[in-house]
Amino acid sequence: MIFYDKNINKNYDFKFAFQDKQCDNIIEKTFVAGDNVNYSEFYTSLKKIQHVYLLAGAESYYVDRGINDILTRLLPNESDRNECLIKMDGEKISDLNEITAAVETAPFFSEKNVILVKNTTLFKSKSNAADDSEEVNDIDKSKKSTKSKTKSKDTKMERLINAIQNIIDTNYLIFTTRDNADKRKPLYKAIASVGVTLEAEPLRHWQIDKWLDFNLKQLGKGMEASARSYFIEIISMLPEISLNYLYNELNKTALYSSSKFITKSDLQTIMAQSPEVSSFALNDAINEKNLKKASYLLSSQINEGKEAIVIALLARHVRLLIRAKNFMRQGVKGLSLGKPLGLNPYVAQKTGEASKKFSDKVLEDALVMIADADYFYKSGKSGSELLERIVVKLIRNT
Repeated sequence: MIFYDKNINKNYDFKFAFQDKQCDNIIEKTFVAGDNVNYSEFYTSLKKIQHVYLLAGAESYYVDRGINDILTRLLPNESDRNECLIKMDGEKISDLNEITAAVETAPFFSEKNVILVKNTTLFKSKSNAADDSEEVNDIDKSKKSTKSKTKSKDTKMERLINAIQNIIDTNYLIFTTRDNADKRKPLYKAIASVGVTLEAEPLRHWQIDKWLDFNLKQLGKGMEASARSYFIEIISMLPEISLNYLYNELNKTALYSSSKFITKSDLQTIMAQSPEVSSFALNDAINEKNLKKASYLLSSQINEGKEAIVIALLARHVRLLIRAKNFMRQGVKGLSLGKPLGLNPYVAQKTGEASKKFSDKVLEDALVMIADADYFYKSGKSGSELLERIVVKLIRNT
């Protein structure tokens, strides 16, 4: 249960507390305006809406969800959004005064103005902004014009910063950017003085547990231990984690499951059509030395035109086995393999155990053969026969 401190100070500081069911203690966390938070903390902080937000980072799932969660609280009805929401394309804004004017203008026919500036480049560090069109356009042919434009731009930025620091009670400003925000910029510091920033960083394999716990709670579901292990192992097969994909699969499974707890069977039913899941099953069959099952799964993938995915995920699996063997020789074993392999600790431990079933030569030869299969595929030739030989080689360890 969440309780709120009613004594909110002028700097928008606020507190929340929650009860730890295991120890019956009240744990208090204070969010100060300008705090840089992860999404779980960000979601909790929305109980007290701030007037300025910056959602920054490459993980679009968190940014999009952050926008939706803020707007759901500020403008719960579609009619409200039609009247109160002002959308701006940050990549196309040529004059900072456009944003400033919106921030300074009081609403006319509604109770509030919500200004959403998407994909702005205002928070890029100078080193990353060199190729940005806005920065390129600022390069003038003469030093005189450069100084003039810089002064003009600085003046406009100062006005925007002043508007943010003194934002009127009826207005709300949301910035989003695909970049990691440069915290040295005056604009960032201004937002940090009155608002909240979210760092939307891509999820790493070893961070899946917390992500899963948070989203299961939001869906009102639990997950059996065997289902959890299965889900995490599937994710470990992905070279990059798409949170939109994971959330959609988890949401579909939660809707499908009639029980309070999602089972492994539920996940297998919903995710069976995913090529990543089929490739996971193939790699699992290879680890188990089950030639019949592996041959069937490989044939099914190739017949469905998923040869490219098989090659990519099989290559990643063999590389992980090689790396696991190397780290284990250096004394890194068990759950400790998680960080160097970039995997969930449980999956890393299982990978380490599986690597013992393969000789170094077999894994190295298999990796070369996979590269040949990739070349054949990209050259318009079928590498299916070579893939079959690779699978047989790995299972027989010869």
